[in-house]
Amino acid sequence: MKEPTYREALTHGWHLAWHHKSLWVFGLFAAFLGQMGIFEYLAQSMVGASRMGSPSSFVFVKNMFEGFRWSDFAALFHTSSDKIVWLVWLIIIFIAMALLLTFVAVVSQGTIVHNTAKSLGGLRPKFVDVDKSWHESRIHFWRLFVLNLFKKIITLLFVTFIAWGMWNASFYGSSVGSLLLFIAIFLLATIIGMVLSLWLIYAVGYVVVEEKKLIEACRLAWRLFTRHWLVSLEIGFIFIILNVFLALLILGGMYILFLPSLFLWTLLALTGNAVFYVLGVLMGFVLFSLYLMLLGSIFVIFSTSTWTYLFVKMHKKGLKSHLVRLFHG
Repeated sequence: MKEPTYREALTHGWHLAWHHKSLWVFGLFAAFLGQMGIFEYLAQSMVGASRMGSPSSFVFVKNMFEGFRWSDFAALFHTSSDKIVWLVWLIIIFIAMALLLTFVAVVSQGTIVHNTAKSLGGLRPKFVDVDKSWHESRIHFWRLFVLNLFKKIITLLFVTFIAWGMWNASFYGSSVGSLLLFIAIFLLATIIGMVLSLWLIYAVGYVVVEEKKLIEACRLAWRLFTRHWLVSLEIGFIFIILNVFLALLILGGMYILFLPSLFLWTLLALTGNAVFYVLGVLMGFVLFSLYLMLLGSIFVIFSTSTWTYLFVKMHKKGLKSHLVRLFHG
């Protein structure tokens, strides 16, 4: 039987992402968890190294609470009882929305993985009912949640470690010792983080596709990764290149979609009516936001489907590295 290739995996993932439009809404929610692979971790690592802080998402949260004082929070409870009730309800609503978004995002990720696994078997992907995949993924919610939470914690810890190394090198000047320390920390944290990211991809596969318990899924995922570590890294770096093309598509789309706004701003210059400025900003923002959501959703489905395809093939048949085949025939 012919051994599956990377091209077949990428083709299968793209076919499912582009033609199975029922998955687009799940891709949109799954995007909140980040895409599968090593690109997200590497991007966060570069942010940590360049900005000398935690990953960008954590920097945002940190900046939000940087000027927070407990005395200001306590003062809120010295206001009228009506305001306190409204404040409590507002907090409850935000927490409920965050929990609901987390649930939908995690189950959406599982839905894409399950749907991809069930679509295999023919020359072309067969479309599977997403309702069944959604129901199956709900059963695995807590295991998927723990895996994604572990991934976020790992990313935070290692990227903060990298940021500390950068800060240490900057604080002690550009001495050879501090520079070597930063390089060692960066390489060590990046390699370990990449390995753990790839390992967790296969753990998700074992949970959703093979319906394994959490500990067993992690153990089997580690064994699968150690047998296919070179294949995993090769596909990971392929997706790094694809993310560069994705960034170019985002930039190109931004310039094209803001052309109607430029027309409205031209009318602003001719008429002096500020309404055209507001309409131009709103139109550009809405069009670009819709474009970004569509592009992000399709790419998340594409990457998740490709990794799931590779997981199934590795697990059932094994997969030989492209570099190994290149040099050994």
